[in-house]
Amino acid sequence: MQLANKTCVVTGGNRGIGLELVRQLLAKNNTVIATARKPEAASDLQKLQASAGGRLSVTKLDVTSPQSIESWAAEVKALAPHVDLLVNNAGVTDGWKELGEVTAQDMLDCFTANCIGPLLVTQQLHKQGLLGGRAGSSLVANMTSKMGSIDDNGSGSDYAYRASKAGLNIVNKSLSIDLAPEGVTSVLLHPGYVRTDMTGWNGNIDTQACVKGLLAVLESDRELNGKWYAFDGKVIPW
Repeated sequence: MQLANKTCVVTGGNRGIGLELVRQLLAKNNTVIATARKPEAASDLQKLQASAGGRLSVTKLDVTSPQSIESWAAEVKALAPHVDLLVNNAGVTDGWKELGEVTAQDMLDCFTANCIGPLLVTQQLHKQGLLGGRAGSSLVANMTSKMGSIDDNGSGSDYAYRASKAGLNIVNKSLSIDLAPEGVTSVLLHPGYVRTDMTGWNGNIDTQACVKGLLAVLESDRELNGKWYAFDGKVIPW
């Protein structure tokens, strides 16, 4: 899919990777629907909206709330007849806790935001008839992490975050099977170790390089459905 003149939805678009996704998608002349838990406090998104010439809508969404997701999906239906690209980017971390620190609530919080949230967002947009079908193909990109790779885990710890992303990975696999007949492609993306507030501004790359690479993967002619790629195009082991 060439990401130009499309309708794109980005969850968690108010900061970090999500905000840069909004910027770069707008730069490609797409129409973007971005979400934030508190749109009134999303000052960077508001500035982008003011300069986007009507191509950016800022919407309220809490991916940990099924009620919020359902009402938000109906709002998206009123804004656009079809979604070409959905990026499930919103997520949380547990603070990288070790065995002696992690709690049941940490596990539930990460799983709710990082696994259940993307599933229900996709489910509700599909129920609204916005993904695939007669209106055309759609691409669902789920932002996971190599931390959710069982094969790649050589350092242990970080139980809640790892488990939630591993859960998202299997959700994406099922979506890639269930939605393929309707023209929906579901792919996993690993953004790399990116300098954002979630990582305490540590990392190997900035958001600009990360997003440029992720969009290049999505626009490539590689097989995407059910696959898992890093921002640099490398295949991630499960």
